[in-house]
Amino acid sequence: MIAVRIGSYGPDDVVPDAHILDLTLTISSHLVMVPRDEMALVFDYDPLIRRIDTLAGAHHYETQERLMTCIVEACAS
Repeated sequence: MIAVRIGSYGPDDVVPDAHILDLTLTISSHLVMVPRDEMALVFDYDPLIRRIDTLAGAHHYETQERLMTCIVEACAS
C-alpha cells in the first residue's frame, strides 16, 4: 500500500478513504536475460519500491492514470 492523494473534491463531495489501483506489468520473456542461476544476477526491488513511495508522496495527483504512468516509467528505468 502506498500513501497517495488522488483526485479533486469540492467541499460537499464524498472523499474516498483509499484508492485501489491494480497495476500488472509484464515483460516479454526474451527480454529477461539472466544467464546463470545466481543471486548476484537478480533484480533488487527495494530501490524500486522506495522510488514508487517517493512518487506517491511527491505531490497531489489529479488522476490515477498519471500516477500509474509515473510508476511504469520508474519500472522501465
